[in-house]
Amino acid sequence: MFPGLLSFWLPVIFGSLAFLALSRMPFLKEENQNSCDFNYRLSIIIPARNEEENLGRLLNSINGQTIPVNEIIVVDDHSEDRTGQIALNHGARVIQVPDLPEGWLGKSWACWHGVLASKGDLLILLDADVFLEKGAMERLVNLYEKKKGLISVQPYHFMVRKDEKLSAFFNFILSLNMTLPLLFRKIIRPSGAYGPCLVCHRQDYLAAGGHEAVRGEILEDMALGRKFLEKGIPVHLYGGKGTIFFRMYPRGFCQLIEGWTKNFASGAFSSNPLCLLICAGWVTFCLSVPLNMIKGFLTQQYPLVIISFLLYLFFAAQIGWGLNRLGNFGVGPAIFYPLYLLFFIAIFFLSLFQTYVRRQVRWKGRKIKLTKS
Repeated sequence: MFPGLLSFWLPVIFGSLAFLALSRMPFLKEENQNSCDFNYRLSIIIPARNEEENLGRLLNSINGQTIPVNEIIVVDDHSEDRTGQIALNHGARVIQVPDLPEGWLGKSWACWHGVLASKGDLLILLDADVFLEKGAMERLVNLYEKKKGLISVQPYHFMVRKDEKLSAFFNFILSLNMTLPLLFRKIIRPSGAYGPCLVCHRQDYLAAGGHEAVRGEILEDMALGRKFLEKGIPVHLYGGKGTIFFRMYPRGFCQLIEGWTKNFASGAFSSNPLCLLICAGWVTFCLSVPLNMIKGFLTQQYPLVIISFLLYLFFAAQIGWGLNRLGNFGVGPAIFYPLYLLFFIAIFFLSLFQTYVRRQVRWKGRKIKLTKS
């Protein structure tokens, strides 16, 4: 039986859309790293809570840049470890934030206080788990000089342990959701910004309302990007491969589950509906391919087995290509992608339950109550 619309052509269509979208992602490493003449005072702001494992690496990488930085501010959000001391040891200025007020979430509270305490014209906000290749800061400043607006970089995901690679599909879907607007510029507005690395002018930040305008948002980066767009300030998204890296969940499997559970359902339903539809369709057809292969074997429909096997190779190659652009995932998540996809689906449903039923998530020792929007 020749494969019909659902079993062959729709998977090919959705797979092709994903490939075209991800291929539109520009990379920061393609920008010129030679120092440019600029008149900005640079302020680097790093919100940090219990980041003693990560912070030293970031500060060392900043100190290894050749471009002059006027100030490095680490905003210590009531850390229970040596975060503040490590920041001081590396020459950063440390700010202790006041207690978290009603209606604010921790990262937005820390970023807002960091910006208010800074003196620079050009703001560079970095997550504490980020680290920079030499020349990255020059590329960021050169890119800002050329593009203006809000520069947002998704760091290359650096992993050490095998369980960290369970983040594969979360990274893939996030990047697909953020690059689809590049493919359909006339009908899809950008969903927001990547939070780990943001560069903007102080005036633009304040004009958009800054983190005060997104104080209660669990995904403050997506919301902040939309605030910039609402004010007519462009948002430019870039991949960090070769220049900016992060290690997301170094403390193990439980931290990984907690992190993705915290925000993935919220992110899905704050996306453009067409982006959500395409991402959901891509996941559905990815999963249908191995199921159809099994069905073909059990029912002795060998044409279905052959077609499903070819589609499996198609999706595995696409996943491997895409993940190579996003992190050092290796070939395992591509070859055995159904296992990683099932983990993604399980965590997504857990995130749905925590976000929309319990209305409470947990992160870094804090219980975060989610208000109805």
